[in-house]
Amino acid sequence: MRSAFLLLLLFFITAAQAQVTRYAVKLTPDLDHHVLHGEETITFHHQQGDIQFQKQTGLQISSVICGNCQATDADETVNIRWSTSGKHSLHVVYTAASHRGITWFPDHAGFDTAFYCEAWMVCDNSPAQRATLNLEIVLPSSNGLTAAGPGKFKKQWKDAEGKHFLFEQTKPVQTYLFSFGVAKFNRSVSGPFVVYTPDTDAHKMAFTKTADAYAFLRSKAGVDLMDSQYTQVFVPDGIEQEAAGLALMPSAYLADLEQRDQAADMTHELAHQWWGVLVGIRSWSDFWLNEGMADFMTDAYLERHQGREAYDREIAAAKEQMDKLRAEGKDRPLHWEGWKDAHGALGPLPYVKGALFLDHLRTELGEERFWPGIKLYTTRNAGRLVDSRDFEHAMEEASGRDLKALFDQMVYH
Repeated sequence: MRSAFLLLLLFFITAAQAQVTRYAVKLTPDLDHHVLHGEETITFHHQQGDIQFQKQTGLQISSVICGNCQATDADETVNIRWSTSGKHSLHVVYTAASHRGITWFPDHAGFDTAFYCEAWMVCDNSPAQRATLNLEIVLPSSNGLTAAGPGKFKKQWKDAEGKHFLFEQTKPVQTYLFSFGVAKFNRSVSGPFVVYTPDTDAHKMAFTKTADAYAFLRSKAGVDLMDSQYTQVFVPDGIEQEAAGLALMPSAYLADLEQRDQAADMTHELAHQWWGVLVGIRSWSDFWLNEGMADFMTDAYLERHQGREAYDREIAAAKEQMDKLRAEGKDRPLHWEGWKDAHGALGPLPYVKGALFLDHLRTELGEERFWPGIKLYTTRNAGRLVDSRDFEHAMEEASGRDLKALFDQMVYH
């Protein structure tokens, strides 16, 4: 048993040394059978030995080409053993069936992907790894569907295969930020903002509301976004999901935005472009730095946009939800090393408890110290991966206070 354990430990230590630099993925959906046909090249640096990539059980591999290596396809991983060190390339051909992370819309209306990139590509899904992406989506020429993807839209063309849509994420991001959508869209552009909407008039209010929230969040962050454009994609069905330079939202939300000024969901996803994309977490243990920050910044924007009562209402609702989580025995520290993967971290606790802690910190420090701390944390860590200590140190430096006891009590215990 001891020797088997040591071999397993050695495998994971070796696998952790790989550094993926680029994914190039080509996807051709079969809309009738809800299957994606994929072809992918992964470029990475790795020392001699073993490496492991993740995939979901619905992703079936047809072939793996990796040169001087041995490849083993398991249920949820692709295991590679290399005999040389340096820069490597792995080429995979596969099909991806319906699974967590892929939502197919009724009546051949399209589909989208959210968070779990391993549902539709082979990847290293650890938040500690970041890479660039070249994503090509090939759709039938006759059904009117359009693709909207992460990073920047580069070009579109037709040939015998169908309609090709090419997107590039040229700056490294975590793989859960590779989400995209396919539906019947109209694409509209206004300055740095792009929207994909079901009809030509629906974009007008989205541009106005986005610009207002963007100006507020940019002022608090103190730094520009990673990408010069920000894209919002309103899909027929699905959930709200941030991606690299992009957010996916249900198209029904457009009516709420226009008729009831329900800007919270839009602002939350926009906030992630700073706290989640530009400043990324090093592990799932600090997921609150993404979701708690986005929830709190949304509340702060509603305070500026709709008044203090709107902010107080959101904080009161968060306290009520937190009380319920405690009563159900679901309370955990904000920094929680029990979350080893995205599925474990995605519960409500990082959102609710994270926002409440930031509200408490705002009250404790006061406006004149709290907001400079947020700005210092964001500007200092732009393009970097962080943990709770990075946030603590920035808030201490900006406020001139020792916050160790407060963080120990409210973040780590």
